[in-house]
Amino acid sequence: MGRCNRIIKTFSIILIISLLSAVFAGCGESENVGNAYRSIKSAILSSQELASNSNFELDWDEEARAVIYKSLSNKSYWSDILYDEFLNGSESANGNSPISITVANTKTLKWDTVTSYEQLENNGSIACKKIENGIRVTYFFQKYRIAVPVEYTIREDSISVSIDGNRILEDGTDYKLVSVTLTPNFCSMKNDAENGYLFVPSGCGALMNTAENSKGVRTYSAEVYGDDGARQVPTDFVADESARLPVFGASGNGKALLGIIEEGAGSAVIEAQAGNDRLGYSNVGTTFYVRGYDRFFFTYHGKSQGTTSRVNDNIIKERMTVGYYPLYGNDAGYSGMANKYREYLIANNMLTESSVDESPYSLTFLGGTGITKSILGVPKKEIKALTTFKEAESIISELSQNSSSEPVVRLMGYGDKGIRPGKIAGGSSFLSAYGSKSDLSALLSKHSKTFVDFDIVSFAKSGNGFSLIRDVSKTAIKYKAVHYAITPTRIMDEDNPYYIIARDSLDKAANKALKKSNKYGINSVSLSTLGSIAFSDYSNDNYINKNKIESDVNKIIKNIKKNNKTVAVSNANSYAVANSDVIFDTVSTCGDYSELDKEIPFYQMVYHSYKTMYGESVNTSENLDLCVVRSLAYGMGASFTLTSRYISDSDDLNEYPLYGTVYDDNKNIIGSKIFNSDFQDIYQKISKLKFINYKTLKNGVSVSTYEGGVILYSNLTETKKDSPSGELEPYSFVLGEEGKDEEIKK
Repeated sequence: MGRCNRIIKTFSIILIISLLSAVFAGCGESENVGNAYRSIKSAILSSQELASNSNFELDWDEEARAVIYKSLSNKSYWSDILYDEFLNGSESANGNSPISITVANTKTLKWDTVTSYEQLENNGSIACKKIENGIRVTYFFQKYRIAVPVEYTIREDSISVSIDGNRILEDGTDYKLVSVTLTPNFCSMKNDAENGYLFVPSGCGALMNTAENSKGVRTYSAEVYGDDGARQVPTDFVADESARLPVFGASGNGKALLGIIEEGAGSAVIEAQAGNDRLGYSNVGTTFYVRGYDRFFFTYHGKSQGTTSRVNDNIIKERMTVGYYPLYGNDAGYSGMANKYREYLIANNMLTESSVDESPYSLTFLGGTGITKSILGVPKKEIKALTTFKEAESIISELSQNSSSEPVVRLMGYGDKGIRPGKIAGGSSFLSAYGSKSDLSALLSKHSKTFVDFDIVSFAKSGNGFSLIRDVSKTAIKYKAVHYAITPTRIMDEDNPYYIIARDSLDKAANKALKKSNKYGINSVSLSTLGSIAFSDYSNDNYINKNKIESDVNKIIKNIKKNNKTVAVSNANSYAVANSDVIFDTVSTCGDYSELDKEIPFYQMVYHSYKTMYGESVNTSENLDLCVVRSLAYGMGASFTLTSRYISDSDDLNEYPLYGTVYDDNKNIIGSKIFNSDFQDIYQKISKLKFINYKTLKNGVSVSTYEGGVILYSNLTETKKDSPSGELEPYSFVLGEEGKDEEIKK
């Protein structure tokens, strides 16, 4: 149906008065209209300016059915459709759609995705209502009897685009709403844009060039905060990295747009398409899942036929918001995006400074491992110490004699099942295999920067006040949230399941860890799994799609710190970083996605100088030299994972590379890489400075720039490279001076 007919539909009569109060309710109301759905043909505003401030203007285009967000200073604009292409006559469903939805057929369970533009072409409609500083547009999907209201509101430095789960309408008889892809074209860039790229938060951060190439369309999709720990899905063996930060962006032609998922990030998936030759544009945006789901293999006559998905009955009842922040000039790139995101976190009290003194290196000691003995033919499992408290103290003391500062230390795997999950918080006491209480006290008193790790998320055994029957999260179809270890040979270890704690029991688990730390005089608490595993619990509608995980985790960390303790997290999501002091296992790569063109230390740029960060374990990495240099190039200290001994009959060798952790085999490596190089001195010079820019020269040398004009050149390759501060040996680094010519020859 052509554009003319769509304009005629603009003046159609509203059929059902009963829905109008929900559609046109004033800004800020939270009336829940339930699942009722009625058809409205159309109610649309004429083209007009909706709102403005000193920086931006928000307009509505009646014919395009689109919002246009304009900069008053340079007249550039962004829109929820590919507005330039619309003006040129494009009728692309994807390019002209402000939103799309995915629905599940209640009978066949099949999922379908449909764009708002397609619905307008097939007797669909929209309804508009001006609100304070913006507009609410409700998109009706007639065939599926679903209506989704979207609010656009301008702010001094940005525009917010929101969905309120309470306002979503659906009939629910034949179709259930699964997800909403919100303004997929808002953050887009022409494929031929000068220096055009998309930024995605894969691992530490990555760029996707917008230019078309032989690979065709390159796609990226990642669930914010990682896969839901309480979802049942077939095992995926792709070696990727999670999206730890709820941000994305696009840059090119001297301007950029940063997207920050400000509300509902746990239910979000960040999706990108680069080099789309059909649209001529590359885009990155957010899909919000308003329902949870489980996914299964299904078989027929014993043969696998594929997968099927089952969705949760209830819809999320929270706001889901993306803020879009335009950037121009020198800020119109990923470094500017990192600086802007850091400013956003600080302004919203989501980033505090660490209270732990910096150290150029960290040590993680592994406590125990399981072994199986045979007694009269009967197998018996027991825990054997990999590193006792006394041995850890001795190693720290020996290394500290050769260093300018003491290491930051983490004791990990000192629970009732060693390095595997056991009881919550590892039980109420430490096993005698690790040593006595006085041994631990001696260690903690001599080395104050020693964190003890407590697993309060995953557990495999009832006890310490928790039960595998009543204290386990439920998946979308009310199964227990259970996981199995995957060995390097990709065989599921069904003999060692572990479970995810119920969300309602999480506070209680944190209090158990706090009580245990007080009992043993532990003043530095590590919460590795709490910081890295985001999860739902469908036994309570408040926790659908990881909802409220941010506030729940922050509450726990703040409470522990109120007890005069410092807190460390591991491979952490942004919400866990906010009030913590140390980040262990900081994500240091962007993963193995072939679609990504360049790795950048976006994560590190955001948190550097505010948090003490340690990267991938050097001695268990594939390339020790690269790991050390990358840690420094990305502004982090070096990390080492150690044990006092190797236990050849360990039950855990298939999953944990214990053979590379023995201290006697690694002390010379630590000495040569940290003590007998410039690593310590350079780290001390940059550790308290903001990380303001990062780039890679044409010959591959990385340039890390810190406030005050401090520059670090790093060679992350196996061949010699030239830098403005002289020749760099393979896997080496040197401090430079600001202002020197960086456009050097290969």
